[in-house]
Parts: sequence; C-alpha cells; structure tokens
Amino acid sequence: MKRRKWVAATAVVAVTGAFALVGAAAGGTAGAAGSSGGSVRGVTSTSITVAGISQAEQFPGSDMETGAKAAFALVNAKGGVYGRKINYVESADDQGSVSVDLSQVQRLVEQDQVFALVPVLDPFLDEAGPYLEAQKVPFFGWGVDHAFCDNPYAFAFTGCIVPPPNIPTTGTTWGALLNAYFKANGSPGGSKGKTAAVISEDNATGISGAQVIEAQVKKAGFKSVYLQHTLPAPPAVVGDYTPFVQAMMTSANGQQPDAIFLVTTVNNTEKLVSALPAAGYKGVLTNAVLYDPRAVGLTKDNFEFTQFDTPVDTTNPAMNQIVANIKAVGGPNVVITQGMLSAYFSADAFVKVLQKTGKNLTPETFAAVMKNFTYQIPGVVGPTVYPEAETEGSPCGSLIGSNGTTFSIAVKYTCYQDFNYKTGKFLKF
Repeated sequence: MKRRKWVAATAVVAVTGAFALVGAAAGGTAGAAGSSGGSVRGVTSTSITVAGISQAEQFPGSDMETGAKAAFALVNAKGGVYGRKINYVESADDQGSVSVDLSQVQRLVEQDQVFALVPVLDPFLDEAGPYLEAQKVPFFGWGVDHAFCDNPYAFAFTGCIVPPPNIPTTGTTWGALLNAYFKANGSPGGSKGKTAAVISEDNATGISGAQVIEAQVKKAGFKSVYLQHTLPAPPAVVGDYTPFVQAMMTSANGQQPDAIFLVTTVNNTEKLVSALPAAGYKGVLTNAVLYDPRAVGLTKDNFEFTQFDTPVDTTNPAMNQIVANIKAVGGPNVVITQGMLSAYFSADAFVKVLQKTGKNLTPETFAAVMKNFTYQIPGVVGPTVYPEAETEGSPCGSLIGSNGTTFSIAVKYTCYQDFNYKTGKFLKF
C-alpha cells in the first residue's frame, strides 16, 4: 500500500527538532532495537511496559486506566503473554494541546521507555503521530485523529474514522442509524427528504469530522441545510452560544432542521445539548461523546451515537462479560463510561496482537501482525479489518436515547457500509 503523506509542515519541523534532541541525549537509545538483536524498549523476559494518553478533560485518566487494566488483568492473571505481564505505568494528559501532546508522548517513550502507548484516546496527535511512527512505537486507541490513518504503527479499534482530506472515506453509520430511527418512529421514508444541520469545531479534526458527517447525512437521504466548523475549539472558551444556536434553529429556510449532528468535543457538546432545547429545538439532537451514565440528566431527549455496543444492551452476553471484567477492577459500583469502554477495547486489541505476534516481540514483528489483523468482539465492536482500516473506519454503531433518567437503545448495534464521499461509491471493507 502506497504511503500517503499528509503531515503539516509545522509538524515536520517540530518532529525533526525532537529527533535531534533525542540523538543528543541518551545517544539515541530511545528507539527500540530491530529484529536483528539487542534489547527492545519496554520489553523484558517478564514484562511489557505501556502507558496511556488522553485529553483528560474528555476522557479522564482514571476511566482510561480502569478500562485498560480490566483487559490487561485477564491475561496477566494467566501469566501474561508468552510469560510477559503487561505493566501499565501511567495515564498521561495532553491538556488539549498538540504541543503538550507531543512532549508527553516523547517523555513516555524516551524516559519511561514504553513499548507501546495503550490506550490512546486523543484528538491532538498531529505531531505525536509522525513521531511515534518514526520511533517505531505502536499505539492503540480510538481512531479520533488523523494519525490513526495510514500509519503502520497505529491501530484503532474503530479503524480510520477521521481521515485527512486526501483519504475521502467514511462510513454511512451515523446517518444510517438516524434513518433507521425515523423509520421505526413514524416516518416510513426514514430520513429521505428530511433536513439536517452539522456543526463542528475550528480545528483539523473538526473540519474533517464535519465533512465526513455531512457526507453521511446526504448518503442517508437528508438535505444538508447547515454545515459549519467555526465553533472555537478547546482550550478556547465560548462566551455565547446564541449565534450558533440561532443559526441552526433557522437553517431550514427559517425553520428548525429535522436533525442536528453535534461533531464537537465534550465541553461544547455539554453546552449545546442544553442550549438547543432551551431555545425550543424539537427535532432529533444527536452527538457522539456524551454516552456516560453521569450525563443522562444533561442529555434528556438527546441521542448518543456510539461506535460500539454499551452496557445498556443487557441482553448481550458478550457485553455483560465486559461489564463484569471492568467491575472486577473498578469495583461493583464503577460508572462505565464511553472512555472506559474505549480503553478496554484498545487494550484488548493490543493483547490479541501480542498473542499473535509470538515470543519474538519487537516493534517490527508487532507492526507486521498489526498490518493484517482483524479486531472484533461479535455484537459489541468491529469487525475492524486491517490493512483496509488504515484508510477506512469500521462502519458500525448504535443509537442510544436518554429520557433524563436512564439510557435506552434507540437503534441496536449494527454494521453498515463505507463509501468514498467524493465519488459516492461504496467500498468493500
């Protein structure tokens, strides 16, 4: 597969400078030895050292650690993978900054000497992604950043769901879920002819996210009446959401759109899911970040798009087992969040690739297995099929509704199709 180069010039400059510092300090020992021999960074005969990183404001380190350790505990209890137990040393916080993200990743690699970053729940990998590739550091997580696309050391349990502009692919999933919801709730034609608004934030991930979600909206039969990525992204603070709310509320020729898709981070989503109903919005309001039992009151009459099944689905034995695994680590009263589940899937995928790699563990042997690996927990997450997932996302998900007190399943976990949003042609995942 031909490698696509998409890294911004500023990222190249920053990473080049980082390499110079690495070479000057520690004599270049931060990189792992190849398969020809010598020590491997973060790997001993009895352990494999890993760490996680997230934007803690969206995905708290405690949630990430609980989810990851729940998956690691299962294999560690059996003696590890080929005698090596997985040692999770830290949950780092990138503070919502690309530059802080890079410095944190460098520290984990060069000082803590981690073999891999697991889990990575992080939309700020613009500079860290190329650095990790150059240093041959595998990273596993939720594919919410360009860096999870077309990178031989990246593995997303969802695949490439936020592609850079030169990879024009997306799944039909979010739009298809709303189409199914409308069909099941009094609209035989589903979303055909209905109007939709899409809003995201003013950064690289937001711009790409808005573009791919609008493509899904149109593929599902909606008429796109509003597409904006002008909302200030964290750490900027929005003082007044009124202009954004009013613009969306009147976007369908002066009327409300039938559906609004919030492609926004947690802070902005929390404000918009309250501001829109307060302004009188009566349509279907949906987001992708607020599935969290602690937010069920905040999201009353909202719909959460999740890219995997959730504990709401109590009839699914596989999900019930995952809940039990997480409670065994986090305690019987642990609140299982979207971030916690994402960390669990990331860690579980990492373990499965380790098991297939075998005893001869190096970054190169590990990456070779990653390149041709399928991750799935049937009925819960995936299938995510590599190498296709380097440029495509797993087109699966569910729609969860909130009545203000409890979550319920609006549309069960289902897999749909990927397509090229420039040509409109469906892809074979």
